[in-house]
Amino acid sequence: MKKLLKKPVSILVMLIFWFISWWLFKIYNKTTIIGRKNLPKRTGILILSNHQSLIDSMLIAYALFSPWDIIFHYRQIPWNAAAWENFFKQGGRRIFCYFLKTVPAYRHQGIMAANKNIEAFNQILSKDNLLLFFEGTRSRDGNIGPCVFGPAKIISLSHPITVPIKLENMDRVMPIAAGFKWYRIRGGQHITIKIGEPISFSSPELNDIRQTIQKTVVNL
Repeated sequence: MKKLLKKPVSILVMLIFWFISWWLFKIYNKTTIIGRKNLPKRTGILILSNHQSLIDSMLIAYALFSPWDIIFHYRQIPWNAAAWENFFKQGGRRIFCYFLKTVPAYRHQGIMAANKNIEAFNQILSKDNLLLFFEGTRSRDGNIGPCVFGPAKIISLSHPITVPIKLENMDRVMPIAAGFKWYRIRGGQHITIKIGEPISFSSPELNDIRQTIQKTVVNL
């Protein structure tokens, strides 16, 4: 019964959050979306984005998908990996994560935790889509940092279709200093989200993959 109820409840919660995101990014702020057609309509896709705020995943969900997609193409809505310490330590946030297709990412906890993440993410990509913030943390200055090893390792093991995304000015909407204080989300900002064509990797070496990801996103 629990499994039967999870999907319809998840769809309902995701629709609510989508409409909140619509108001936040279309009315309260203004968002320019570039390259939406570059996201294939299928599963097995790894979406890699730079990271500027705690609500980046809400922007990406609003920009890339519609309520129609949530209802009729549920598996194409990507799973989101969120930092365990920010989103899973408190019960209330953990419940929302359960229904918003969000799984914990265990950062700074050693090689065993990193391998656990990679195994879980590869399993997701075998049947669904996955969104990762390839820098591993939010930017402190708005610049795009290097790609951590996890996404590169996933690409080397699973060879998913990898779609790059570049976010601009989300750090002005919800600065790091705001924490989880939603009332400090700013309005009147102009946000840009650019979706690039799937990345072609010329080398299987992890460092080369990392550099290709960072360079591709910077150049979007």
